[in-house]
Amino acid sequence: MNDSVFIGEQHPNSGRTATFDDSGTSAWLYLSGSGSEEVVADAWVFNRVKAPKGSEIDTYRDGAPPAAEGFAGLEAFYQDPFKYEWSLQWSDDGESCAVLKNGKAIAMIANGRRPGYSRHLTRSGPWGEPWNEALYRSLMDHDG
Repeated sequence: MNDSVFIGEQHPNSGRTATFDDSGTSAWLYLSGSGSEEVVADAWVFNRVKAPKGSEIDTYRDGAPPAAEGFAGLEAFYQDPFKYEWSLQWSDDGESCAVLKNGKAIAMIANGRRPGYSRHLTRSGPWGEPWNEALYRSLMDHDG
């Protein structure tokens, strides 16, 4: 049985591909360039391991590193991500994408650029920016 979550979708208008990939150590949202496979932006979503000390991050260089202590919030550790329903949400123009857990956005890439945003970050750093609800609503309000 596969023990990681993976979702990939291409937006029909922008030609960008969003990929939500759980490596077994951490999960990230990636966004490609238009009509390209090259990743142009990313957003850390959660850790599958307890947040390591900052001095231990170099030991995770073979893949996407988990967020370190002091950056990962109290709810950032997901031992069993299969307990949740995961999906992707696009902005109308396909330039922004979010990962939803049980219908609630927890990470996003805004306007196809770095840094990404995550509800589980407690402060800005190498893993991105703390959640910005106003930005999320401005980008994802399909009725607005």
